[in-house]
Amino acid sequence: MLSRYERRRLHEIERWFEENDPRFAESVKHPPPDRATSRRRWAAIVVAWLGALVFLTGLLAASPGLIFVGISLGVGGVAVRYLLLNDAHP
Repeated sequence: MLSRYERRRLHEIERWFEENDPRFAESVKHPPPDRATSRRRWAAIVVAWLGALVFLTGLLAASPGLIFVGISLGVGGVAVRYLLLNDAHP
């Protein structure tokens, strides 16, 4: 925990950057999204959609194995997307 003096100094430094270098201050407040996280997020979405397609194929073919695999892929893709990758960058 910062002391009262340290917090005050930190706010002074933040204000100085906002006044003198607003582009840098904005980049620190909102950093660009991480490319690896974006790729993982899209991969999780693709896996969820693939799971939905496999599930529907299993329903049409009346195949319990395909239905199970489809549900597993769909739930896994959604879980990875919303539980594991829902960190600092939306």
